[in-house]
Formats: sequence, structure tokens, C-alpha cells
Amino acid sequence: MTLGIIFVVLALAAAIASLVLIARSNIDKRRAAIGTRLRTLTAPTRSKVIAPEIEILSPDPWLQSLPETWRPRIDRILGSTGYTVTLKMLAIISGGGVVAGLVAGVVMHLGLVFTLLAVVFGGLIVPWQFVKSAKSRNMTRFTQRFPDAIDLIVRAVRAGLPVLASMEAAGAETPEPVGREFRRMIADTRIGITVEEALARAAMRIGLIEFNFFVASIQLQRESGGNLTETLSTLSNVLRRRDELRAKTRALTAEARLSAMVLAAMPFVTAGAIMVITPGYFKPLFTDPTGSYILGAALCSITFAMLTMRTMLRKAMA
Repeated sequence: MTLGIIFVVLALAAAIASLVLIARSNIDKRRAAIGTRLRTLTAPTRSKVIAPEIEILSPDPWLQSLPETWRPRIDRILGSTGYTVTLKMLAIISGGGVVAGLVAGVVMHLGLVFTLLAVVFGGLIVPWQFVKSAKSRNMTRFTQRFPDAIDLIVRAVRAGLPVLASMEAAGAETPEPVGREFRRMIADTRIGITVEEALARAAMRIGLIEFNFFVASIQLQRESGGNLTETLSTLSNVLRRRDELRAKTRALTAEARLSAMVLAAMPFVTAGAIMVITPGYFKPLFTDPTGSYILGAALCSITFAMLTMRTMLRKAMA
């Protein structure tokens, strides 16, 4: 009977995971097609007059200690977070995660396999999730302030300034992180990179589809002409409506997100309360060899449930 229940639970978990993956692939299919088309329009070209080391503009001094083949990729990752995350910070988080995994494995008697999994989780997955959270916050700030920069460029172009001077004004007047990216584009053009290549590199560095639309508009206008101000005004209005819709979606899903956080915290809060009230209640989980496997299975199921709820809420807000 116990094996049958375990089999049913595993089958239901596999079915739920399959449904989540299918829904995610269907939702992302059209977005991926649009992103691929925009990347073809904004693909950067290698400028012959620019040395490779000039592309490294990260303020992180630790970046110079890495191999040259790794620097561009690490620089893009740090740049996507707005340089709020440094390599030193990631090293500290990774080291702390490794130590926490080792301590958890020794204290809970998890065994070699689960201890290694805890070490890998603390040393690699936790820093990566930290970077992803910082990137998400930076992208949120960027999308909120990017329409203001576009409106400033539109007003400057209508006043008679060229596009490059308008972007320079946007870099000087727009708050971070939008202003920093425009200033970096202007710095690229001043050291010999063409405007198209500077825009394409910024699009690759930021990795935001809204900015890719902006880059595509600028490049098409420079190649074939057209009314740039009307195009950018329409883009600004679309971005503002998307931001309003995203805010409404967050308000409508606030109850579901709060319920998910309560459900995710409830097992740990309940276990902590029981350990305070009855200290010896969970002792077999740490002393008996079978208890480590039960504890590992419980943590895996809780993690899977949290990831499932997180994926469903993200897709509802996308």
C-alpha cells in the first residue's frame, strides 16, 4: 500500500511538471520568435579599430584577474544587474553557501550524496539565483524609466538636435540604470565604434526586448529614413501601457503571491515551532540513517512545489 501511494504521488508530480513545462514552452514560443528576429536586426559587428580590451568597461577590479576569454561574458552578466553585483560579493555568497551546505550535511547526517548536493546548491545555485534577482530588479527599473528617456530623445529631435546628441542628453538627464547605458553608448562612439554597433552592443548587454525595439527603430531610420519621432513616440506609449498592465497584473495576483509565500514558509515555521515546544520530536530525523533520506525527500518536494508556484505566478504576470 505504501509503495502504491508513493507511485501515485510520483506520477502526479511528473504530470504536474509536464503540464508546467508544456505551458511554459507554449507561452515562450512567440516571444522567442520575436526575440530571434530582433537579435538578427541588432546583431553587433566587430569593429576593426577597436581592441578587445576596450570593450571591458566594468568597474569591477576583480574582472581583470579572470582569463580574457571569460571577461566579456562575465562583464555582460554583471552589466545586466546594473553592476550592483560584484565578483567579490558572489565569491562571498558562494563560499558561505559551501560552508552552510557542509555544516547542514554534518549536523543532519545527510550522507555523502545529499551533502554534495547541498554544497552544490549553496555554492552555485544560490549565487546564480542572487544574480537573477538582481538582474530582474535592474530590468524592472530600466523598463520603468526607459519611456522617459525615449520621450526626452523625441523632444530633442523635434527641437533640431541629431539623434546622437539626443541620446547624449538622455544619458545626462535620465536616472540610473537607463542613463548609464546611454552614457556607455556615447562613450563607445567616441572611441571609434559606429552608432549601429554601439546600439547593438547595448542591446546584447541589456538583453531587454523593449530596448531591442528601440535599437531596431534607430537602425531602420538610419538605413531607410522615415519619421523617427512618431515611431519613438508610439514605442514610448506602448511601453507605458505595458508597464501599467504589468502593475495591474501584480495587483490582481497579490493574493496568490502572498498565499504562495505563506505555503512555502509554513513547513519551516511549523517545524521550528515544534522543535521549540518539543525539542526531541525531530531527533530521529537526525540520528536514524533513514531519517536523512526522509528529510531529503521532504526538502526536495518542498523545493519542487516552490519552483512550480514560482513558475505559474511568473507566467501569469508575463
